[in-house]
This record gives sequence, C-alpha cells and structure tokens, in this order.
Amino acid sequence: MFEGFRPEAGAFFWELCFNNDREWFYAHRDQYDALIGTPIKELAGETYDLLITRFPDADMKLHIARIWRDARRLYGKGPLKDNLWFSIESAASAEGAASFFFDLRPATFSYGLGFWSPKTEQMEAFRRSVDANPAAFERLAASVERMKDFSLGGEFYKRPKGDYGDTVNAWYNRKWTNVIHEEDFGGDLLTPVLPARMADAFSALMPMYDYLTKHTGI
Repeated sequence: MFEGFRPEAGAFFWELCFNNDREWFYAHRDQYDALIGTPIKELAGETYDLLITRFPDADMKLHIARIWRDARRLYGKGPLKDNLWFSIESAASAEGAASFFFDLRPATFSYGLGFWSPKTEQMEAFRRSVDANPAAFERLAASVERMKDFSLGGEFYKRPKGDYGDTVNAWYNRKWTNVIHEEDFGGDLLTPVLPARMADAFSALMPMYDYLTKHTGI
C-alpha cells in the first residue's frame, strides 16, 4: 500500500544524481529500494488499479521505468536515470501513442497525459480527424483547458498546419503535446492520497486520451 514517499527521498535522489555510477548505487541499493523503488511501484500499482476499476472495459497496461539507462544510449551520461516514471496506456498501443504518466525528479514531480513522440503518420491522422469535425475537437480541447492547475505543452511546427482558432490550434499545430501538472517535491507526494488524486485527473483526461488513441493508433 502506498503511504507516500518519505521526506528524505528527495535528498537521496539528489545524491544518486551526483553519484551516478554502479558501485555507489549497489552500495546504497537498500536505501534506493526503501525511498524510491518500492514507493513508486506501490504508487503505480494503486493508481492503475483505481483507473481500471473506473474504466473496466479499457484494455490498458502499466509500465514502470527502470532506474538504469539503456546502455546503447548513454551518450556520455552515467548509467542511472535522473528521473523515474511510470505510464499507463493502451495494451495494443503503437509506438508514440498517448499515455498517462507520473514522473519523479529530485526537486519536482509531475503527472498528466503525454503524447511525446508521435510518428509523422500519427500526427497526419490526428489532423485529418480534426479536419473532419473541428467543432467536436474544440469542445474536447476546451474541456482540457478548464482543468485547474494543468498546462498544455509541446513543440510547435515552424509553419502552422492550419487555423481553427486558438483552442484547436494549440493541439493541431504542435509536433507533440502533453497536458501536465507539476509540483515541487513534497505535499501530496508524501501522503497516501496521491493515487486517488492522479486517478481523478486521469479520469478527467480520459476523453482526450480516447480521442488520441482512436485517431492516431495506426
């Protein structure tokens, strides 16, 4: 059961980042498991269970990232990641598909809906779906805009792909998007309420998740 991260978890995460080598990690493995590894698994499992209870027909999977970087993609960095995350997404989703996420860093934590690495054909399919009924997507995007304490991010194309007004354009003219809530390390992160809080947010974002999954799942 998730009881919250302990306050010293943030300081330990900083230590891990400044001592990014295998020898240090293995010497402090028990601390890592107690302060970071086990709590994030408990948080992920409870959040996933709550979401599936609310949406029993959703065919979704849970993925928890490993602390180790892919050895093929170190690019001069240490072997350990400086953030740890989990995602919840369609069990049949293609690479680059939309997913719910939680991300833990030494100084912050965040959660929301991510659509970070869509392929060109996925974005083309998304824009075709908007072209077919821009008013329907505008209503959906407006509902996301009204979510308190969440912001829409992502990289815009250098040349806009179209113009349907500010609400739609904020999605239509980006290469990738995310809807994210971010806080400093602390607060509800240190309490048992976080799984329910995230499940509430993911439930509110489910219509947009369904739209992106349906219209970009090539």
